[in-house]
Parts: sequence; C-alpha cells; structure tokens
Amino acid sequence: MGEQGNTISQTVCDMENLLHKKEVISYIDDLIQKGVIQKSLEKNVKLPILKPTGKLDTIWIEITSRCNLKCVHCYADADSPQIGEELSKKTIFSVIDDAAEMNCRKIQFTGGEPTMRADLIELIEYAKSRVDIVEIFTNGTLLNEDQIKFFAENEVHVAFSIYSYRPDTHDSITQVKSSFDKMLGNLKLLLAYNVRVFGAAVAMKQNEKELDDTIQFLSKLGVLTRLPDPIRPTGRGINQRFWPKDYSLLLLRSEPDFVVNKQVYEKNLFWNSCWMGKVTVTSAGDVLPCNFGREQVVGNVHDERLKDLINNEKMKYFWELTMDKIEVCKDCEYRYICPDCRPWAFGFTGKLTAKSPRCTYDPYTGEWAPPENSELYTNTQT
Repeated sequence: MGEQGNTISQTVCDMENLLHKKEVISYIDDLIQKGVIQKSLEKNVKLPILKPTGKLDTIWIEITSRCNLKCVHCYADADSPQIGEELSKKTIFSVIDDAAEMNCRKIQFTGGEPTMRADLIELIEYAKSRVDIVEIFTNGTLLNEDQIKFFAENEVHVAFSIYSYRPDTHDSITQVKSSFDKMLGNLKLLLAYNVRVFGAAVAMKQNEKELDDTIQFLSKLGVLTRLPDPIRPTGRGINQRFWPKDYSLLLLRSEPDFVVNKQVYEKNLFWNSCWMGKVTVTSAGDVLPCNFGREQVVGNVHDERLKDLINNEKMKYFWELTMDKIEVCKDCEYRYICPDCRPWAFGFTGKLTAKSPRCTYDPYTGEWAPPENSELYTNTQT
C-alpha cells in the first residue's frame, strides 16, 4: 500500500500456482470491499498514506493507591485501606482540564479502589462536565445505593473485577472473605438501575479452569465482558507461580489469525498499536503510556502539566514505538497488522523492544511453532 502497484491480472498470474484463478479474484475483490487495498484505472499510481493524527483518546487516573482488598496479582501493588498515595483534588482537576483541552474522549477513575475517596462524586461531576465518557473501575464491594443512583442519573459507566463465579475462588484471590457476595450484591443493584456495566475477568492459575463458567455467569446476568486477560507481569503479577499455564495456550499466537482493515494498517505504520492515544496518571502523579507499564515513566504531574508531558519526547517515543523498532518483529511480514503489548514483552524479558513472548512465529523461516513449544509456555511452568 502506498507503493507502485501491480495490475489485478499480474497479481492473479503471480498467485495462480498457489490458488485457483477464481479464488484469487474473489480474494482481491474482498480486500477491495473491505478497504484494505484500492484499485485505480491509471497505471503505476502511488497512493499516498497520510499519518493518522496522534491525539489523546483515553486517560486512566489512579485517584488513590488505597484498597480494601489484597488481590494476589495486583499490578499497582495496592493493599492498604488506611495508608497510600493520593492525588489532590486540585491536581486531578488540572489533569482533567488538560485532557479536555486535548479533546480526550474518555476518563476512567481507578486505583487502588476509587470508591475509598470521599470526594469521588465531586471528581466524577467535574469530569462529566469536561469529557464525553466517565467510568470508574472498582472491585464493587464498597458501593452504596446512593452512589449507584448517581451513576444511573449521570450516565457514569462502571467496570468491575471478577475472578470466578465461585465465591471461594474469588475470595481466595482478593484475600478478603465475602468480597464476592458484596460485589455480586452491588452488581445486581447496578443492573437494576440500568447502569452500563463491564465485567473484567483476569486469568490466573487459581481460576483458569472456571473462566468459561464465569463468562457464562456474567452473560446470564446481562453484563458486558470479553475474553479474560491473563495476569500482567508487573506489580504482584510478576510472580509467575500464578501464571495460568493451560489457559495461556489459548493466548499464544500460533497462526496468522489477524483481523485487519485499512485504518488499523495505516495506524500501525506510524503508531504503536496499543499505546497511541492512551495515558495513565498514577496516584503518585507519574505519567505512563499504560497502567501496566509501571517502568515507563514519562514525567510527573506534580512537576509539569499533563499536556506538556503528553507532547514531550518520551511520550512521543512510546506512542511511536511501532513494530519496525521491535526485535525480530521488524522483519516480519505481519508487523503492520499485529496487535502489540509492550508491557508483556518488558515484563517477561526486561527489554522494551523485545519480541512479544505471545508470538510463536519466526519470520526468518516462515514457520509457526506449536503453542506448547513456545518460550513463554515452557519458561512459566512450575
């Protein structure tokens, strides 16, 4: 794309030895309809690819590091309900102002446990006055009906953690008895008030055999969810004894099952497929490209304005960390359609530009390794 193109007849001839002519033509037509390739009646046309605008879309604000639970995998390493770092209300308002000035679409308040802030409602009200979407990420145990009514009346989204449909498994991960029952009671109340709710299940050794039933449990309740993410190798999640070894086989990319369109391809040419447009502000004020990238600190909002930090060279480097700059991946033919997660690579290898351990492809041989032979699977067995 963007280079001198072949004619359709040339392409058909080139691929005729591999596929039937009708299959090739059908495939090309499908790519044209999906906008992945373009055709022109003129010969030797170079179609320019314009760099998509890099702008702030989503910001996570960790408004406190305090938490009433002690989850074994917590990436923020939060576990104390009394002691912890917190951003001041003035600082949070300043962060929100800068985000709104940069046309940010969504703010999520997280922690720690955000409902431990006495001024949470005030923070949400201010954020709602400045951006389109406001969400809180909570463990769901401390919510009350007045808060839930407020969420419903002000179209506040709520995301929550769930580790199993079984109370004993959930509580063993949070390390607090009855946390499942409290979470479930408030979840049902949120649904009763028609609050938009999203359930985030995290896969680990303790719950990997219950994940399918947990997703089905959420579906029956009418809760939006997605394929469970495995624990990230950061914070308390760095301990690989919690790694879901069987479930991880489903996460390893061992065949070219990519989903792509023209917009994804063009974005990935110039920007990191995940980090671009996203920012985290920790409870200590550190600015990160991702809440899992705890080591990738751009600066601190106590020292500089958020808008200046987002426009500095460090953030530019993180947002523009394309596959062309990643070891091995830079030589891969799939590099502009492959989704990336740099915290995965950094957490397992200690190197930000290392190839993702989730991928089994060798671009130098053109071969995919079986998932059970992958370095990630073999190196995390206990």
